[in-house]
Amino acid sequence: MSEVKRLCIAGGGTGGHVMPALALADAVRAFDADVSVSFIGAERGLEASLLPERGEDVLLLDMHSVQGAGLMQKVRVLLWELPKAVFKIRQVWQGHKPAVLVGVGGYASVAGVVAALISRVPVVLYEQNAIPGLVNRVLYRFCNTMMLGFATAAKHLHQPDKAVVTGNVIRADVLSATYNTQDTPCLLIVGGSQGAMFLNETVPQACQNLAKQGKTFRVIHLVGAGDGRVGKVQDLYDAAGIQADVQHFSQDMPSLFEQASLMIARAGAMTVGEAAAVGMPSLFVPLPWAADNHQYFNALVMKEAGAAQIIKQKTCDVARLSREIGAVLFDKAVLQSMSDAAKAVSIRDASERQVTVLNPMLGMHGLEVKA
Repeated sequence: MSEVKRLCIAGGGTGGHVMPALALADAVRAFDADVSVSFIGAERGLEASLLPERGEDVLLLDMHSVQGAGLMQKVRVLLWELPKAVFKIRQVWQGHKPAVLVGVGGYASVAGVVAALISRVPVVLYEQNAIPGLVNRVLYRFCNTMMLGFATAAKHLHQPDKAVVTGNVIRADVLSATYNTQDTPCLLIVGGSQGAMFLNETVPQACQNLAKQGKTFRVIHLVGAGDGRVGKVQDLYDAAGIQADVQHFSQDMPSLFEQASLMIARAGAMTVGEAAAVGMPSLFVPLPWAADNHQYFNALVMKEAGAAQIIKQKTCDVARLSREIGAVLFDKAVLQSMSDAAKAVSIRDASERQVTVLNPMLGMHGLEVKA
């Protein structure tokens, strides 16, 4: 009997790390169902609930983040929690080390990468954003390679030639969605899984301004989790006579993409990747306190391609947002041009590219992608 091929994916914390990790795992399994995939995460991260619900094999670590933490917590993490986590990982690996570990970011990723380096397990980092985080920039020097979601990330790395541009894996149902200009323009507002309070408060007021100008359009607004959000935002649209569908979140994003003419959103790596894949013209309002301002740089890739506009939150008042929406939403020629530009940016074969990077360590059968 041949030895089981084992892939371990370490990291998480937020959906921006967990969802790419799951997409990578699913891509590997699609090419070779015999590969055993396990995860390393943190007890306080999204993965602690999401991965067990999916029936995934996950090792959860008792670790805290050091980002924004005080000196005492940083010392505790580095001198106690990290060594303890590394020891626990190596204990679990006794007798069956993975063939390769992929670090997807988040503080649990550090423990996994350190354990792999000590155990002489090959390490591949996966950076979803257009500017690599500090931890990935440091760890990269000791790892085999890094898979990049955006080509522009390479210029921020020591030895950029060692990295491989793979793109971020986009769900198959999103890849199959088709952008259409609408007879009645439709504005889609997406604030991420937790919502964006700034967008929830500002966009309805901007839409009220447009309605007062006699503009006819409809709105789909995902406000994120939180009691009372749907009713409060729905009331704002109703008071202005705007046809609006306000939801906490949607399980059917492809359908919403196919209805929308223009999207207003934060600029997480997966949001930007999905916008490019669908060909969705976008107005991005990057999260201003995102680490290394990475959301701005994600959005910049689309802006420079002519697929999006960027409005920094500190300058995004109601009047400006009204002007920016009005200049795009009601001009089909502009929308179509932006849509075409977005599709040109998209890397649609990201799963094949990532599997190709991992194949020398995993030796998957049935792999029929170009090296």
